[in-house]
Amino acid sequence: MIVSPVDIAIGIERYIHDWEPLEAEIPRPQGFEVIEEIDYLSCLNWKGKNNIGKYAVYLLEKNDIDHFTALRKLNVLLRTKVNYIGIKDSAAHTYQLIYIRPPIRIQEYKEDRINLRFLGYTDSKFNHTGNIFNIVLKRVNKDKLSKRVTDISSDPYLPAFFGYQRFGSRRPITHIVGKYLVKRDWYNAIMFILGHPFDDESENIKKARKMVMNGELLEALKEIPISFKQERTILKNYIKTNNPFQALKTSLIPLSFYVEAYQSYIFNKILSRKLNNVINDKDKVEIIISSKDNLCDEDCKLVFEEEGIEGKQFNIREIKVNRPYLKRKAFMKVRDIKFKDETLSFALDRGMYATIVLEELLRLDPRKIT
Repeated sequence: MIVSPVDIAIGIERYIHDWEPLEAEIPRPQGFEVIEEIDYLSCLNWKGKNNIGKYAVYLLEKNDIDHFTALRKLNVLLRTKVNYIGIKDSAAHTYQLIYIRPPIRIQEYKEDRINLRFLGYTDSKFNHTGNIFNIVLKRVNKDKLSKRVTDISSDPYLPAFFGYQRFGSRRPITHIVGKYLVKRDWYNAIMFILGHPFDDESENIKKARKMVMNGELLEALKEIPISFKQERTILKNYIKTNNPFQALKTSLIPLSFYVEAYQSYIFNKILSRKLNNVINDKDKVEIIISSKDNLCDEDCKLVFEEEGIEGKQFNIREIKVNRPYLKRKAFMKVRDIKFKDETLSFALDRGMYATIVLEELLRLDPRKIT
């Protein structure tokens, strides 16, 4: 069974079904809709109470904007820390709930990529059960896809791999940065944030990344587009301090995000090895990544050995990141899957990736569907 080199690069080494590639196109962002679930119901139906409560709740509609950029905008707009339940796809049309401490200062806000509407108050946090996906598939063989959808509907469990976008949709390096953070190799961590251009990137940013790799830091800073705030911030501080560790500490993206991405990569590699042996009770199988030997099984230890790390290294005191433990279901249940009029619809539990469902169905390069 052929697995793409892109999947292998993020630790996915096999699929479940023996299917041939099926061409399709997703008109992003509008053709990839994500709706947050609260208590297994669409967040579009959530209603708060009118009298003031512990949290003020908004419906956030996001269109073709990444999570951290949107969050920075909202923090400024609402003049307080914004809380969220889950990170949604960037190149997509998404709906989710966010919440803040009262008082509220804005009832409604609209711009090109962000719409915000106040829904009411709540005294308790939400039971975020998952997400609903409505995905338009253009130029697909409808008969073959319908048959595959029927097959998955009859046995709805697929490997709960972390999807391609967990590692960076256009530039999958978050897990590589995480590995260098775990190894305390601060220099290579910032080099993978700043350098190492990818073919799919624009010519400007590729030129800037090559300059970084060649040590032309001031020239690179002039070339990096203003929209690349993470790169510009880290590079400015690296130029100022000549210290990769100090530059890393100015990261706009929490450094824990990179370390968690590396754990996600390790999870994918462990799960790939386990798939041959799992037959029954797929809803009960779990994978544990742990710094404790008695919780890290043979597959876990083998992957640690291949990566040249030990579990205790996930406690990175220097950057105040400690991720000694990850437990995750090995399989996800694809709920209510349907294909009608070019639209594939289904729901997944929290933390599961729609792109993994799409890859199983279509066998396409994940860069075409993220």
